[in-house]
Amino acid sequence: MEKLNIEIPNFGELNKLDEDLYWTQFQLPFKLNHVNLFFLDTNDGWLIIDSGLRSDHSHEMWEKLLNGPLYQKKICGLIITHYHPDHMGMAGWIQKQFNVPAYTTEKEFFTANKLLSMGEEEYAKLFNHVFQRAGMPLDQKNEMLKATRLYKNRVHELPKFEIIKKGHFFNSKNGTWVVRTDAGHSPEHISLLDEKRRLYLAGDFLLPRISPNISDNFFDPKDDRLGGYLTYLNDIKSIGSETLVFPCHDWPFKKGKERAEDLIKHHENRLNILKKEMETKKINIMNSVDLIFDRKIGNEQMHFAIGEARAHLIHLETIGFAKSQKDNNEVIWYSKN
Repeated sequence: MEKLNIEIPNFGELNKLDEDLYWTQFQLPFKLNHVNLFFLDTNDGWLIIDSGLRSDHSHEMWEKLLNGPLYQKKICGLIITHYHPDHMGMAGWIQKQFNVPAYTTEKEFFTANKLLSMGEEEYAKLFNHVFQRAGMPLDQKNEMLKATRLYKNRVHELPKFEIIKKGHFFNSKNGTWVVRTDAGHSPEHISLLDEKRRLYLAGDFLLPRISPNISDNFFDPKDDRLGGYLTYLNDIKSIGSETLVFPCHDWPFKKGKERAEDLIKHHENRLNILKKEMETKKINIMNSVDLIFDRKIGNEQMHFAIGEARAHLIHLETIGFAKSQKDNNEVIWYSKN
């Protein structure tokens, strides 16, 4: 999607998007090198949307904000769109600093809490199973297992959350933001729509440049995350072409309807590639990674890639096209039903 003529903030600086809506960026140590955080100015104070990764940089940026544009501003609450560490990481720290309510959904809290509370042995067992069922070679699996404890390193102790549901709303000074919750990129992701002003805080669900990663559910092997995301994309087309979309990565954009249509086509194309392959042979998750990605995937991205591939395979099984079977090595193979 084309960039709008809206200035992108420097890390830790606050740019005004509307009379009661502000935006900053924090740096991330990943290929996707930043996350967007948003702020709503309300009659009760400033409401923060997402918190950044637990890191020295994030601590520095929060200190910069609190001693700069947010100096002596009242902070009244925190919304966490989903459990991923670049959004959840600093949430506990923020609540301790300001003694404010923190809001998320039940499934996002469950997933974050589960990942943080697992012991080392249980955690290693979970990801060994994830990589084994994918058909990952032993040497690669051992290398991947060395880097799986990153969630706990990148998220502070969780805040005490107030659980919210679809339809909950927050009032800012000039608008009403209605919560929608959807599955896909995460299990019960929050986004916020001010329908009257045609403003949409999309989180990671509608991005202008890249397709959000759609991964399988570690704790529910039959959860059709891709089916949930396709439902979201078909529904969010209702925002039309003129709503301003504010994503948590990259830049604000319009033509949300067209972007949703592009993403539907993107996933349909991947599904068709897998269907065609299954017409003549059975495939596993690692085979599927090679089929649906048009580039070589390194270990730093493989965790996301196998989740994405399995999400597509689970969807094909859910709609009745495919069936799955484990072999003696616990590798899952998919074939045409």
